[in-house]
Amino acid sequence: MLALRTPTLPPAAHTNVYLVGPDGGPVAVVDPGSPYPDQQAALDAVLGEIGGLALVLLTHHHGDHTGGAAALAARWGVPIAAHPATARRLTGRVEVTRLVEDGDVVHGATAVFTPGHADGHLCFEVGAATIAGDMVAGLGTILIDPSEGDMALYLASLERLLARPPAVLLPAHGPAIPDGPAKLREYLAHRRMREDRVAAALPAPGAGATIDDLVARAYSDTPRALWPLAERSLRAHLDKLVREGRAREVAGRWST
Repeated sequence: MLALRTPTLPPAAHTNVYLVGPDGGPVAVVDPGSPYPDQQAALDAVLGEIGGLALVLLTHHHGDHTGGAAALAARWGVPIAAHPATARRLTGRVEVTRLVEDGDVVHGATAVFTPGHADGHLCFEVGAATIAGDMVAGLGTILIDPSEGDMALYLASLERLLARPPAVLLPAHGPAIPDGPAKLREYLAHRRMREDRVAAALPAPGAGATIDDLVARAYSDTPRALWPLAERSLRAHLDKLVREGRAREVAGRWST
């Protein structure tokens, strides 16, 4: 693993790049996200030392995971592989030439489809470890943005990973997580707690609350500086509650 500098929000100032493959042979590189030449040069140097590059693998389409993918693939003359939904998201930016579906084995890594943070998100199981992309983080939590994420799918994907054999989780941001199942249970409990707070913040029909009202109520335990990010997460929770018939919106005001 190399932690390469990427244009990400603190404290996640780096994205972990994982090199998967046999000793002494070409490897697959998972999520070469750095757009910076010095960071790309550092990755090239390591690849040159360990036997070269066979393939670029992407967990999902976000820029901090794909920012160096096209340049790396071009320098080494190798294909880029990702889920079909990720390939569609990257049209015009990164050319995905190999499609990866749930259960496919790619360069020794088994793909596990885990949508929610992004519609084409994949994790990759390698032995007793799982390269987790943005399903979890070694630092903080994961943002589910309603513009391209889905809270219900994300929770289902956490449950799916929890149901698989216990594994060390290797996140895209922060250190490895030795007790993967404990982290997955922690994330599920956190999301359920937040959903309960969002639901409790909703007034009865006829009253209605604005998004700002709901952020102040449901995220009163969160520093105000983080409320703009909290609003995006709140909207993802609200979308889920609406689909479940537990919330509704009328003229910009929300209620049960």
